[in-house]
Amino acid sequence: MTVQYLHGVETIELDSPSGPVETVKSNVIGLVGTAPDADPDIFPLNTPVAVFSDALKAGQLKSTGTLLDGIDAIYSQKAAVVVVVRVSEGLSQEETWSNAVGSPTGKTGVWSLLKARPMLKVVPKLLVAPGMTSGRPTNGLANLVIGDDGQDYVLSTTHITVAPPTVGGRRATAVPQVVGGKLTGAIITDPGYGYTVAPAITVTGAGTGATVTATLGHVANPVGVAFASIVDRLRAVAFLDGPGTDYADAVQYRSDYGSQRIAVVDPGVLSWDIENSVYVQKPASAYAAGIQARVDEEKGFWYSFSNELIQNIGGPARPVDFMPNDRDCEANMLNSNQVTTIIHDDGFRFWGLRGTGTDPLWAQLSVRRTADMVYESLERAERPRLDKPFSRQLLAGIQGDVNAYLRLLRSRGALIGGKCWIDPNVNTPATFANGELTVDFDLEPPACLEHLQFRARRNPNYYTDFIEEFARSIA
Repeated sequence: MTVQYLHGVETIELDSPSGPVETVKSNVIGLVGTAPDADPDIFPLNTPVAVFSDALKAGQLKSTGTLLDGIDAIYSQKAAVVVVVRVSEGLSQEETWSNAVGSPTGKTGVWSLLKARPMLKVVPKLLVAPGMTSGRPTNGLANLVIGDDGQDYVLSTTHITVAPPTVGGRRATAVPQVVGGKLTGAIITDPGYGYTVAPAITVTGAGTGATVTATLGHVANPVGVAFASIVDRLRAVAFLDGPGTDYADAVQYRSDYGSQRIAVVDPGVLSWDIENSVYVQKPASAYAAGIQARVDEEKGFWYSFSNELIQNIGGPARPVDFMPNDRDCEANMLNSNQVTTIIHDDGFRFWGLRGTGTDPLWAQLSVRRTADMVYESLERAERPRLDKPFSRQLLAGIQGDVNAYLRLLRSRGALIGGKCWIDPNVNTPATFANGELTVDFDLEPPACLEHLQFRARRNPNYYTDFIEEFARSIA
């Protein structure tokens, strides 16, 4: 209230309490791929385009490339909101990967998905690039070996430069480790790909004498690595297609990732090709995203796509043996290594609900996604309170909003429990004077039942009842 002279009566309208917290849309799919014959006016390159269950618009992607197959896989599970990013198809697999990876600064390739919120007012939460994430380059920088550690090096001025590939591909990068003036190691920050021979390594800086030798080998899929770079920023999960060859390759592929928001699916699926009238192998990631989008809408974002029927497929691209009580079956072995697979059990189903992270509390994708939805929903709901002056009403309103939302989610089964509080030991006069407020809350998303154990034992005492019943029956 302003302090101004008035000889009279006036009414001051105070801020009304905010409305109920609305949950963000969790089942928006981000699809990255190629479509060389698509209409560039409808689907410009490196630009997020929303396809709202519009079959006619999706058809403008045409049949060449990977995007239309991805849309078909998603729509075969249920129509969903899909944010499409079209990238150029290169003259080689490496060039196509580079186009799909794109640039963080230019917001191209998978980084284009970061433009979806300002441009389309939606945030992709389920990310896929079918046909682009299954391969592991064999021509990337696998290791750097220090030959001579040199002398007089200073970490702040020392740089390691890796020569670029001769044609196409992506240049590898590395950073030095310096201890006591010596080059003690080199950490590969980007293995690159497309090398035909081991690249030359140059060490520059104040010191002299250090030598480094490079070796080539299998490295992580570049598109999958790019997804791993943006999933935290979007609070999204990405489904990556494994190699689809065998168990060992699938487990090796999974070892390239360590994110709670990255899931590996192996093998692919058999999909009917209407042009050639034959089953063909297709990536499974778009089917997984389509099922999760359907489950989010029909049941809730706290449910998993695992153990859900996959519609419109003829089976997995390779058979995966499964018995629900067999720890040594291939399906369980893949799951134990955080690889989701496809089983046959009253239809074909995805089997496995874990990401590739290392924290056991956040192992299940559904738990990770539930917390993400709560965090983002609260952040959006309380944004209007920013830049308002501190008051008891302000603090009580924020705490009340959070507690009301947590109670709502608990009543719906999305949370086991949760509560909010404002800690006076954290919020001090100094923090208030600096315009800061810390609000604490806890929550417990419901974990999915993953291991059901029945305990059985023999009980010969039942024979007593058996004999007595028999005696009575003949009396």
